[in-house]
Amino acid sequence: MIGRFACPGSYRELISSRETLLCLLGGILAAVSWATTLAGAPAWLAAALALAGAAINGLPIVKGAVEGLLEKQVNVDELVSIALVASVAQGEYLSAAIVACIMKAGSLIEGFLSDAARRSIRALAEVTPDTATIVEPGGRERTVPAAEVRVGQHLRVRPGERIPVDAVIVSGVTAVDESSITGEPLPRSCVAGDTVLAGTMNYNGVIVVEAQRVGEDTTIGKVVRLVEDAEAHKPKAARLVDRYARWFTPLVLVCAAVAWAVSGETSRAVAVLIAGCPCALLMAAPTAAVAAVGRAARAGIIVRGGQALEGVASASLVLFDKTGTLTFGRPELDEVLPVPPGGKTADGAPPISADRLLALAAGAEAGGTHPIARAIVAGAEARSIAPAPAEGAFTEVGVGVRATVDGHAVEVCGVTAEVEAELAERAPGLAAPLAALRGRGATALLVRVDAAPAGLLAVTDTLRPGARSAVSGLRTAGLAHAGMLSGDHETAAARIAAEAGIDYWRAGLKPADKLAAIRTQQQSGATVIFVGDGINDAPALAGADVGVAMGGAGTDVALETADVALTHDDIGRLPFLVRLARRSISLIKINIGLGMLFNALSILGSGYGLLSPVAASVFHNVGSVIVVISSASLAFFDDGEPGQAACPAPEKA
Repeated sequence: MIGRFACPGSYRELISSRETLLCLLGGILAAVSWATTLAGAPAWLAAALALAGAAINGLPIVKGAVEGLLEKQVNVDELVSIALVASVAQGEYLSAAIVACIMKAGSLIEGFLSDAARRSIRALAEVTPDTATIVEPGGRERTVPAAEVRVGQHLRVRPGERIPVDAVIVSGVTAVDESSITGEPLPRSCVAGDTVLAGTMNYNGVIVVEAQRVGEDTTIGKVVRLVEDAEAHKPKAARLVDRYARWFTPLVLVCAAVAWAVSGETSRAVAVLIAGCPCALLMAAPTAAVAAVGRAARAGIIVRGGQALEGVASASLVLFDKTGTLTFGRPELDEVLPVPPGGKTADGAPPISADRLLALAAGAEAGGTHPIARAIVAGAEARSIAPAPAEGAFTEVGVGVRATVDGHAVEVCGVTAEVEAELAERAPGLAAPLAALRGRGATALLVRVDAAPAGLLAVTDTLRPGARSAVSGLRTAGLAHAGMLSGDHETAAARIAAEAGIDYWRAGLKPADKLAAIRTQQQSGATVIFVGDGINDAPALAGADVGVAMGGAGTDVALETADVALTHDDIGRLPFLVRLARRSISLIKINIGLGMLFNALSILGSGYGLLSPVAASVFHNVGSVIVVISSASLAFFDDGEPGQAACPAPEKA
């Protein structure tokens, strides 16, 4: 009971009313037995009461020991069981009752504290609503159990309701309270196209959302599964403790035998057996790991378990994917460059303004579905420029779009070698701007009006606001280097690396190349964290010592492969994760030291006769509680000053 279940994943609601009442009943019987002895009552009555108390709290411990022996697992339950049996055989029924009660109470307290460390994670699974309002094609609404919602269905969420699935807002504007997921206290403003997560609260607007992930595939569902993994996977420190327990039990038995042989007092041997139970030692790693996983979850970071924490703590190098990780992964309109003053457009007309150029281009692209088309239209809207009316739009794959816009023939196309030659002849004023755009990795688009070059549009993939501070914070947290592995072309990769403050980068890499680059770093002795978001990142995420996936924009393959997921793609949380992981591993080592110290002192004290069996059990459980409280302190680990993250970007087209 004490040792075999002394890990957070094995407690089965130890603070249930039945367990608590039984523990109290056993303790009351022991107290009444002691009181009757003082009152001069018959000895048989005091013995019967004490024996009943010992049975209530001691039999579950003995049962656990027998089950362990049948499974050929030597555990600390055997120490307590032998101590209880020896006490009863010696006729010390009151000692047996008190020891059993204290041991049971200690395990209940440990279970309560361990459960408190996990409560913030379990609460995530409890905030998902039981029902959802489906909006059918005709506009009719029907309420169904949340478990029946399917991907692609539209749901209406009203103010004050929780969002039942991971979804993308189709219509409506609102603020979403995401504190249950991210810990951020302020509601986030969200509009059509933004991603919202199951269990978050719709604050003040009516929205219609399209289900993206349902049931166990939602972020909360994955949290629950990952927490189960966290409780099952122990860091190396915990496995060391398990090996320690295998030889520690025989060693304590030898110490008890020596104490008995030297002193001739059975009570000393019993006290040594009780003092030798390494509950504090066994609780050291699991409680710290689960408390750290819980704290990370409240900060918007899902960690798969203690081994992932250990990897993060020992990392010396972090490598980022570029598109969708350091950047938003979607093109945005950066610049509008008309033919410079003094140049000419079609029919010798003077150059058009930047606003007019953009209005014509946005009109031609208004019906397009390509990410670049959407970037141009969105760029016009952001500049309060209405797309000019267009008709007859035609898209030629790999070339561009043509349309009649406001009476003009407008074409938007990529800049090829032939287009460059055309610009050199017909619009030499655009040559220098084109070279500058390419020099910084932007994608250049030519806009023709009535068959004449009229100007350029620059489209870029924008660096995430927190990327540079994340890289800087990782260095401050102790990682020596930050690098980037990108499949993009050289100039784009160079621009993003410079903007993010990254000192090592490679471009034009395929998935196998990224994995090979990670292997090379590992062979040189580096412990590597890789941060990515796409299917092409899955091999690198699996091959790195720790894989970190973008939880919002990341693909399912990336999320399933990774050891860590950022629920809102906030890479600015990575420095906090490194500091938390290093603190948790340090705390595990401190806990192990405390556990060994308490065991050594209590065994010595018991062997020399300074501690009675009752005193040994009290001293033993004090050590266990101190260790668990130490681990629980991770739940309050300071996350510094995280940046204000916007709603997650919609997934890449």
